[in-house]
Amino acid sequence: MKKVIAILFAALILGTSTFAQAKGPALRNRDPETLVFVLAAVPQPLDPNIYTTLNEAQIMREINETLMGMTPDYKFYPMLAEVVPTLENGLVSKDGSIYTLKLRKGVKFHNGNEFNADDVVFSFNRILHHPKSSSKSMFSSILSVEKVDSHTVKITWGRLRNPEDATVPLTSWADRAKYMVASPYGPALNILAHYCSGIEDKETVEAAGADYGTKVVTGTGPYKFVSWPNPQEVNVTRNDAWWGDAKTLAFKNIQFRAMSEQPQVNNVLITGEVDMAFNLSRLDTKSIEKAGINITSKPGLTIWYGVFNMNSNLVGQKMNGKLDLSGAYTESDTTKLRRAIFYSINSVPFIRQVDLFNGHAIPANQMMQPGFLGHVTSAPAGSPFAEFNERSWYFNRDKAKAEFASISPEFKAKLVPESITLVVGNITDRVKIANNVKDQVKTTLGVDLIKVIPMVNAQIIQMSKTGDGYDMVVTGWFTPTGDPDYTCIIYNGDSIGTGMNGALYNNDIVNANIATGRYTQDQAARKVAYDKVQTQLMTDKPYFPMVYENVLFGTHPRVGNIDRAIFGTKLVDLHLLTKQF
Repeated sequence: MKKVIAILFAALILGTSTFAQAKGPALRNRDPETLVFVLAAVPQPLDPNIYTTLNEAQIMREINETLMGMTPDYKFYPMLAEVVPTLENGLVSKDGSIYTLKLRKGVKFHNGNEFNADDVVFSFNRILHHPKSSSKSMFSSILSVEKVDSHTVKITWGRLRNPEDATVPLTSWADRAKYMVASPYGPALNILAHYCSGIEDKETVEAAGADYGTKVVTGTGPYKFVSWPNPQEVNVTRNDAWWGDAKTLAFKNIQFRAMSEQPQVNNVLITGEVDMAFNLSRLDTKSIEKAGINITSKPGLTIWYGVFNMNSNLVGQKMNGKLDLSGAYTESDTTKLRRAIFYSINSVPFIRQVDLFNGHAIPANQMMQPGFLGHVTSAPAGSPFAEFNERSWYFNRDKAKAEFASISPEFKAKLVPESITLVVGNITDRVKIANNVKDQVKTTLGVDLIKVIPMVNAQIIQMSKTGDGYDMVVTGWFTPTGDPDYTCIIYNGDSIGTGMNGALYNNDIVNANIATGRYTQDQAARKVAYDKVQTQLMTDKPYFPMVYENVLFGTHPRVGNIDRAIFGTKLVDLHLLTKQF
């Protein structure tokens, strides 16, 4: 199998696009055998089962490995497991609820300890039941992880016996057995490939205690931890005993440097102090390219969208003065105003705006990201998607004015200037988008309806649990699993009260199809279900999807194989990079 992995890596390297042969900036006071990668912020402890931000994830991706691997185009391959479990090879039970994982033999952690089933059970127990785990909700459909023998584990997927128990904390395997029942789970492989499921060495973690993740770090991956001399710098070096063949690694060492200021990041790329960074100032990409730095812009997993609060008296959907949770909405003045605002917006200029996306995004026609199962690619006549235009989004001045004109005089009397409250996180880009929406609605409808209120994002999430205090929100969503089930969190009726479903949107068709997509292994059936979800969402219009943001990287030309190594999550498989010169 080591030979197979080596062939895979070779194929990836040969498949890379050709980069300019310009030498780029001279390396400034550093070892050419060391790749220097910029993180957007100081990482948390290097413990994948507990901490989940992209900064430590990028480092841990080279240290800790998962059972499954996933390519940037969402294809699965075995990593610490020998093969991908399927119904056909008998490693998935007939009902789709049990996955048997055959683990690689002869794999060792960086400290020489042998990798085995105990480490897998230990790691998933920490993910699901450690009090500090940040990822337990993402893995909540795991019912049990059991050791079969030293190199075999059995993972059983499940769902709650009673949906009303959704707020009950499950703090042990016994709790899961009590409150859950076995069930197939559509995103199973995505979860097993997610970076938070990196396998830890049970013996080392338990012995290190509080020092694990800062002073003591170990894994089975291509690079091993060396030092963390200050909060802004982490150093790793090649694992010469790596089971995947250390000869495929282009760089002997990797140094991670944390830099939060975008102008500083641009500068260190231009001066040759670093090799690779993603938190660039988009305003300055042209000057970076002129300095010999390669710019890579490719589809990402982030969507920027707006929310209409269904509990709002102005743009919501109420029945007898209360939030309508029936899922069958009745036409009202609030419905008409919602559509009038929707058709007043055009997100395409946001993409061109040099101090916003500066061309590194595409217009969004639905709430599911492109490339995902469930992204509707057709637009038959009569469907809501038929109204979309790549040059003007769903903007339709005549429809917007017609909807606004159809509102009753009594209701229209409430629509005084800035009567609609749009809250937005107090981050520069988000505030700019919100003000763009305000200006477009004013221009189209002739009334300055919207008042933009920036605030701390945590406060918006808290408000979104009940829908009190706002009419609209502008925000973004990122799907780290690469599966549509995670995107569905933001419009699933089951998410009402969590702060994730800021629209407090509830539709029986949407809820039923999300459940179908989640609890089946049939990918064709999942596709049909998620398509129905997007069609219903764009019919009801509780959201207005605006843009899908690209991931943007600046890279020294000596670094190659970029397209095969960069994920839409902004993570990079650094061990797949090549050294061009």
